[in-house]
Amino acid sequence: MPAYLRNTISDTDREELEQWLAASDSNRRAMEELLNADKAGKEWRDLTYYKQRTEAANGKVLAKIGQRPSRHIHLYRAAAVAALLISAVAFIWLSREQKAAVPAQSIHVADILPGSQKAKLVLSNGESLALDQDADTSFMQGASVKVQQQQGLLAYQDFDAGTDDIQFHQLITPNGGEYHLQLEDGTHVWLNAASSLRFPTRFAGSERRVQLTGEAYFEVAKDAKHPFIVDVQERASVEVLGTHFNINAYTDEENIHTTLLEGAVAVATASDRRRIAPGQQAVVRPGAGHPIIVGAADTVRAIAWKNGVFDFNDAKLTEVMRQVSRWYDIQVVYEQGVPDIRVWGRMKRNQNLQQLIRILNGMDVRARLEDRKLIVMP
Repeated sequence: MPAYLRNTISDTDREELEQWLAASDSNRRAMEELLNADKAGKEWRDLTYYKQRTEAANGKVLAKIGQRPSRHIHLYRAAAVAALLISAVAFIWLSREQKAAVPAQSIHVADILPGSQKAKLVLSNGESLALDQDADTSFMQGASVKVQQQQGLLAYQDFDAGTDDIQFHQLITPNGGEYHLQLEDGTHVWLNAASSLRFPTRFAGSERRVQLTGEAYFEVAKDAKHPFIVDVQERASVEVLGTHFNINAYTDEENIHTTLLEGAVAVATASDRRRIAPGQQAVVRPGAGHPIIVGAADTVRAIAWKNGVFDFNDAKLTEVMRQVSRWYDIQVVYEQGVPDIRVWGRMKRNQNLQQLIRILNGMDVRARLEDRKLIVMP
């Protein structure tokens, strides 16, 4: 609860704050950063989402000052050190507890820009076209399909449904890229970084089938007579009629997650098939014979990437770093093993890497950047 910023702080806590500010110039500079962080603070959505954790931090102010912090630190501490808008009292507790100094060179690093709208379109003849936000082009694919790229959207339109001229294209996003695709039937697909989708230039026959690697969010055009099927890594398939859902199927992630927001889908493997309802998630584990696990989903978190947000919900550091690596197109190296740290918080994906590193250094995560390699230190 940001009592100080709302001028509702108690006299006792205010006195404690003033004593802390008087203790050193670095404390005063840190508070100035906090008070000047209105712009950065706006980048945190739904602060009430973290209300209980903030209040818990506030309650530990007097009891915890002077004790060494646990390595399992939530992102409030990171936000405070990065001058994001959080509780001033919690900021005091979290900052004053920090005993291990962070090397200055691990904070002051060269900037690396965040990902952007860019991709590569591979045509049926093997030719590749570079796509980005600014390109504005169109061309005919075969006799009836028009392909148009405009303002970060690649759209297909079929002018002659009776033709048999069907070709297959593949849209590939690199590390640091994402792209928006509209298929010939009106289905919209958003590809996350390091992902690919293979699809026909027009759909024909009894079904609409595509192949996905990586992560994508689908808004499928309704067509009860022609189910939409997503084949995932030759390990599973997702069948829908018209719905909104997200599939996370990166090859460096252990499980395949299908999260449903609207409608109904069936997830199938060679040995199991399950239907899921809105608000549920199906998890396909590696290896043959495992049943599909269905449970409640955090839908906001599942599609946070599509809305331009990192959303870490008690995430392992390795999970966080995999997302960071894909989005900023960097390599992550653990200098002496992986620190046992979990991260809880949200931040915009349009921030430069230096800002993210400052947040990590504000936690008990020590990191330095060498060229395009982020080195996590013990």
